[in-house]
Amino acid sequence: MGAENKVLPPPPAAISGEGSTDSRARSSSRGAAHLQCLAPGALSRIHDRGTGLAIWDRRPRLPPAHDLAAMVPAPPACLVASGAPDEAARALKAQLSHPAGALAADIAALAHIFATVAGTRTVRLRLEHLNDDACRLFHVDAVRLRLLCTYAGLGTQWQDAQGRLHRMARLQVGLFKGSRHPTCDPGILHRSPPVSHLPPSRRARLLLCIDETGIFE
Repeated sequence: MGAENKVLPPPPAAISGEGSTDSRARSSSRGAAHLQCLAPGALSRIHDRGTGLAIWDRRPRLPPAHDLAAMVPAPPACLVASGAPDEAARALKAQLSHPAGALAADIAALAHIFATVAGTRTVRLRLEHLNDDACRLFHVDAVRLRLLCTYAGLGTQWQDAQGRLHRMARLQVGLFKGSRHPTCDPGILHRSPPVSHLPPSRRARLLLCIDETGIFE
């Protein structure tokens, strides 16, 4: 986690399932709104004041989760690449341990979407194969924007404005507003899902994180 995150106390709440299915933005005086999107273009509403998270419900044509996980070195593994969206996706693909055309193409598409919404020409891709609790503290990232997508395993947990906990579904795209965004007040608390209590066979996660370049280099 390190300097990338602003850690905040965990909320006293219980997980409510795979996440809200409401297509409207929801908010209260307790925190930022979250927005469910049916198309990637709606992710640009992350810049709206009061919106802390935009989630895109999508159904990409990708191999099963276990096949996607097999394309990446065994956990713990962290692959990083930076550059223009296609360039970074190619560099990441070159680090994969198995042919991964479909995965690399999906990552490139998400990198283009992030670059468009963020208004940047270059991106930083991080593809992690994890089998521990990773960033287990609730936090707001010390970035302007961050895109998260889980390809295998349990998705990211996040807290809505009413204090309820949700978990992103596999392949959902979450665009989080970080503390460096000018309209981040207060932001959406989120964390990696706890997995240490699960059987070893159920702990692995394959997580994509996309940031702007120049923040952590």
